[in-house]
Amino acid sequence: MADLLLRAAWLWAGADTPPQPDARVLLRDGVVAALGMEATGVPVLDMGDAVLVPGFTCAHQHGRGLSQLQLGYPDDRLEAWANRRRLRGGPAAHPLVLLAAARMLANGITGCLHANWSYGGPQEEELAEVSRAYAESGMRAAICVGVADRGALVLPEEATDGFIAGLPPALRPLAQSVRRHPFIATAAEAARVHDGLSARWAGTRLRFMFGPAGPHWVSDRLFAELAAAARDRATGLHFHLLESPAQQQACRAIYPEGVMRRLLALGALGPRNSAAHGVYLTPDDMAVMAGTGTALVLNPGSNLRLHNGPPPVSALARSGVRLALGGDDCELNDDRDPWGELRLVATLGHLPPAELLRAATETAAAVAGLPGGRIAPGLPADIVALAPPAAHDPDLPLEHALTGRATGRDVRMTMVGGEVLYRDGRLPRHDLPTLEQAALEAARAVRRHPARAPADVEALGRALLDFYASTGAAPGR
Repeated sequence: MADLLLRAAWLWAGADTPPQPDARVLLRDGVVAALGMEATGVPVLDMGDAVLVPGFTCAHQHGRGLSQLQLGYPDDRLEAWANRRRLRGGPAAHPLVLLAAARMLANGITGCLHANWSYGGPQEEELAEVSRAYAESGMRAAICVGVADRGALVLPEEATDGFIAGLPPALRPLAQSVRRHPFIATAAEAARVHDGLSARWAGTRLRFMFGPAGPHWVSDRLFAELAAAARDRATGLHFHLLESPAQQQACRAIYPEGVMRRLLALGALGPRNSAAHGVYLTPDDMAVMAGTGTALVLNPGSNLRLHNGPPPVSALARSGVRLALGGDDCELNDDRDPWGELRLVATLGHLPPAELLRAATETAAAVAGLPGGRIAPGLPADIVALAPPAAHDPDLPLEHALTGRATGRDVRMTMVGGEVLYRDGRLPRHDLPTLEQAALEAARAVRRHPARAPADVEALGRALLDFYASTGAAPGR
């Protein structure tokens, strides 16, 4: 890759340095070679009055390129929503993931963590298609091998037989059909799949992790075995945690000492590991996370849309928990815009601009085990050019203007490893309308041939909500 000099009006190189005027970034072989210097005889990419910022990493999402409303499961209480999603049947993975990647690139997201997810088919085959989609997009991705062995229908697992017995006879076969997770159920199988994918995609922008679905969905033995497998491979664990009132209640019953203390005893915490959501973390949970360096990925828009309440951002920050930004394919505005989610985090936690940028760049990249998070010599040239904030008051620091006003629509250019993957509304590798049509057709195929009768799916969802109401798991705050 030839040398390139990238110019712009401003450079916000990372969370530890304020924006600086007259940005000049020399790139060599896809890596930042120098800042602030001219280079003769080198091609120039001049972004004019733009602001250069590090590419964002979305540290929790599932590759759903279409809105969940388009896919047939609108916002609802999490457990009813998940029931509707699972029983509707899964669309083909490749077109949805490729569209998700394209939309992330268009919003200035250069890397992502693809959390455990099932499109309804065999995990190994789906993960192959997921990996192929991210590779075709050009973005960086850490892809989790999903693992679970309990609690697929209701929480905790021990309540399953009683729940099914209490259903109308006509619904019992449907409930029985989903009492097992679609994910891999053993650490040995997860390790085999992980290692095969890692070998297949070695030397690319992809890497692989283990994705235990969450402590209430994964037995102690399996969690401990996955933690050991991750350590042996110098990779991480990423899991859902205390997202809903039902999960909170189940974890109180399963882990009387506290869920994070149990995970600590199982060897499942540490700087390479992370959890998503954490809406119902206790002060002791936060202290354990902070003490082990385990990160929490915030998804505030999703938490509000799925009736779970906001994450305790202020308390997390005070506790010293490492915070990263996700999106969960369920941003408040349903648009893949990370700046809007950052503003929601700022509103909930009153975090300063530097810490907001850190959550979306350095910490998010670290959570995914991806390089970058700053624009600095020796790091990959994962760089985004943003239009300057409209009507910027010169007395207002630029970082405040950006975190307060910038949107994904302001992205002019997204570069990964020195390769321009988005520029002024176009994707050099793909045609966005074509990707959208392919994803929509995948969703239509499921609607034309639903896996289960819609009326039965809705009836089972109502029964789930009645069950959790009877156990005292009230709607989120």
